[in-house]
Amino acid sequence: MTPERQTAAWLVDERWAKAYPLAEAVTIGRGAQNTIILRDPAVSRMHAEVMQESGGFVLHAHGASGTRVNGVAIGDTCVLHDDDVIEIAFSTLRFTTRPPTTEMFVIPRDTPTYVDRRDTPTRMTLHAINRRSLARGWRRFLLWLTGGPKTD
Repeated sequence: MTPERQTAAWLVDERWAKAYPLAEAVTIGRGAQNTIILRDPAVSRMHAEVMQESGGFVLHAHGASGTRVNGVAIGDTCVLHDDDVIEIAFSTLRFTTRPPTTEMFVIPRDTPTYVDRRDTPTRMTLHAINRRSLARGWRRFLLWLTGGPKTD
């Protein structure tokens, strides 16, 4: 039996022509440990999770920058229906119960790259740092860059 027939639902990334079969739990985020890796600094390391619950699939949002379903911001959870569009930052995934077309790559999980594994802080993370310590660091950097304070 092929994986397409065993899988009850899919998340489809039409931009990259990829289809992800949904298991009991599928994680979505920027981190290398996720099933679906979205390479966008606005996406949290572990942004969302789709879980099979009570015969259906439920989206659990964890990301700080928000998650939308069909253009509407969701809270913590949202029950998914056929052809719902999940928007995370600049990425969209379509939930469907129909097997993907032959033009799609069926991918059980994304393979992390070297950049994914580095897990460097994003601009949003740096922005959340204490502003005083950030300002002191920039001041020290600028003093070093200019050769120190000028006294005439």
